[in-house]
Amino acid sequence: MKALKILSMVLCLSGCIYAGEFDVFPWRSDVVAGLSGYQIEYLDRESEKLLKTEVLQESSFKANKLLTAFKGYTIVDTKSYSKNYYVQESLVAPEDAKLISGLAPTEIEGGKKYDIIGQVDIKDKLYYVLASGKPTYVFLADENYVLQDHIATIRADKLVMIDGKFMITPENFKFEPITKSRIVQSDMVTGFEIKYQGIQSGAMVFSLLEYDAGGQTGEFINYSFENKPGVIEIAGIRIKVFYADDSKLEYMIIVK
Repeated sequence: MKALKILSMVLCLSGCIYAGEFDVFPWRSDVVAGLSGYQIEYLDRESEKLLKTEVLQESSFKANKLLTAFKGYTIVDTKSYSKNYYVQESLVAPEDAKLISGLAPTEIEGGKKYDIIGQVDIKDKLYYVLASGKPTYVFLADENYVLQDHIATIRADKLVMIDGKFMITPENFKFEPITKSRIVQSDMVTGFEIKYQGIQSGAMVFSLLEYDAGGQTGEFINYSFENKPGVIEIAGIRIKVFYADDSKLEYMIIVK
């Protein structure tokens, strides 16, 4: 009888003992996590993912049309902005479900949203890590959002499987995805402005003002060209000059 008691004590100390949903030996889980836990790829803040980024250009000029600009007036004004598309994905339980084991059943509430914390690769298969609403464990779902018959805990920033399988009722229970999106347009990223400054020393003078990423302006840079009809180029903009004097410029912005 004494030998049986000693054997029982050894088995208890060598295993992971749970009291309800709480691990009696959390220090052991930290050690196990470092050795056998799965690395979690956490999602961005607030579970948002940057889906794509677009660069938008806003220009004030009319292309391939005869235009007139007076001295000191802007002939080209171009600004660039970035537009970021974010998505936030959650899963919702379409009905009540339970994960049943030898302990009290773990319940999933129908109609409740379960946020995706991150994802984890287990034996070359991707699983989503779902917040359970409890601090002691998380749910797992596969890429088709099917609930898995294991639950896990997070220790030392790694996913550690809790011993034992669960029976899921109803069978083949799966979550339904909910995706929210938002678009954020930045302040001006880059830009420039070209002005006609009249005739100086017999040459046409244009000034270029570039904007930095914060929309702040730099210094004007002057460009001089021989006063005659023809095509000139400033900052990649091709300008066809028809006539110029000290008071005005007749021109066309050439865009193919």
